[in-house]
Amino acid sequence: MAIVTLCPQCQTAFAIQAEHYSAADAWVRCGRCAHVFEVDQHLFELDDNKPQAATVEMPLSMRSEPSLPPPQDLIQPWAWSALSVLLALLFCFQALLFQRHQWRAQNPELTPVFLSLCRHLGCELHWPMEPNNVSIETGGFKTLGDNQYVFSGSIKNQSDWPLATPMLELSLTDDLDSAVVRKAFSPEELGLTTVLRGRRAQSFEMRFALDPALSTSMQGYRAFLFYP
Repeated sequence: MAIVTLCPQCQTAFAIQAEHYSAADAWVRCGRCAHVFEVDQHLFELDDNKPQAATVEMPLSMRSEPSLPPPQDLIQPWAWSALSVLLALLFCFQALLFQRHQWRAQNPELTPVFLSLCRHLGCELHWPMEPNNVSIETGGFKTLGDNQYVFSGSIKNQSDWPLATPMLELSLTDDLDSAVVRKAFSPEELGLTTVLRGRRAQSFEMRFALDPALSTSMQGYRAFLFYP
């Protein structure tokens, strides 16, 4: 029996000796096409009594594959630490930027810092808008005659820090509680400042006239606060 290896690239068969196999460390180079392959993956026995198929008398070029060094972490431990710190700082900066309005209200001394930051980043800085922390503490609607009316009330900030003064929407309703006329008033139109101090209230009073056709159908009113 003869031990034969077959090149998987050009299908050329070569007789191989045991000393060649050990010297090649299981790797050989084809003498015809120079393809490198593992010899032990392409071995078969050939009967000496049978004619050998086209075998080219070319010597095998033996070579050993160099052993590769074990994979190493390309990023050093100090680089991971620096990246972690950078990501933490970036997260804190994003949180600070997102909550800048409330931070400014709770820490007024930081106002110049936030103003400078927004000037460079192109963002806006205003007082917090918290609709759940503002309310109409008192309210009254009176008829003065000749289709003249007056609506008065007080808007209170229930938080401990300043808030932006909300707008007020007043709806005059009929006997079915449907709005006959509706209008929104800005803080300036109510005579209020644009900022409500913490735990403080501001009073307002506004007078207006209605069309006589609307006055006859008006039976009540609704008022609520909102931020645009």
